[in-house]
Amino acid sequence: MAELHLKIVTPEKLIFDEEVSQVNVSTEQGEIGILPHHANLMAKLEPGELVIKKDGKAETMAIGDGFLQITDNILTVMTDLATYAGDIDERAVEDAKKRAEAALTQTLSDEEYAETFAALEKSLAQLRVKRRHRVR
Repeated sequence: MAELHLKIVTPEKLIFDEEVSQVNVSTEQGEIGILPHHANLMAKLEPGELVIKKDGKAETMAIGDGFLQITDNILTVMTDLATYAGDIDERAVEDAKKRAEAALTQTLSDEEYAETFAALEKSLAQLRVKRRHRVR
């Protein structure tokens, strides 16, 4: 079975570096699925869900802003947030969401507004992923 090499990188560290069978990810143009031997592509990521399919199983991560590039069957995801669904602390993320929402009601510079709005988007993405994949 053909495979695709996936690397997920954050500013802090390399999160994932393995062969996979498929990746689904949120981009500016919507969710896309990437299979082995996909055409070369560069796309802007949006905070949301990244699903890695490998060995018949799926792993889910919450991701933040960033970019993806696929070249020569290597998919590189460069993002400012990559957290497995099971590692998301729902209470801490909910608190961060509330702080960001409260900050957005204040008078902020354009830069502060953009940073706060980005933090809110990442919190919402993590909450969606965590709640969608909560163990029942």
